[in-house]
Amino acid sequence: MTRLTDINTGNDMLDQSLENYLIHGFEPGGFLTSVLANDLYLAVGRADHRNKDNLPRIVNEIQYNVPADAYGSYAAVKEWCSDADGRRSYYSKHVQEKKIIEKLQSVT
Repeated sequence: MTRLTDINTGNDMLDQSLENYLIHGFEPGGFLTSVLANDLYLAVGRADHRNKDNLPRIVNEIQYNVPADAYGSYAAVKEWCSDADGRRSYYSKHVQEKKIIEKLQSVT
């Protein structure tokens, strides 16, 4: 499957879930929602052993590779999923256009 983002948390399933959240507005699972909402106490409680050990890397990927208005609180997560003000649609369109340009440039 072609990936649209460069997110790499060290967990392919989590990366795909995060991409689906960012591009399509799919509600993430409990663990990822907690991380995105900056509720790290709950995130630790919901994490399996793999994500618990990897939590610093996951948080770092979100901080540096996710739009600032897509995380930080439960309200921000809800607004991103509902595409408040078209912000998710704008991000999604931009990411997809960037990927198309990269593909076209690699052909030449």
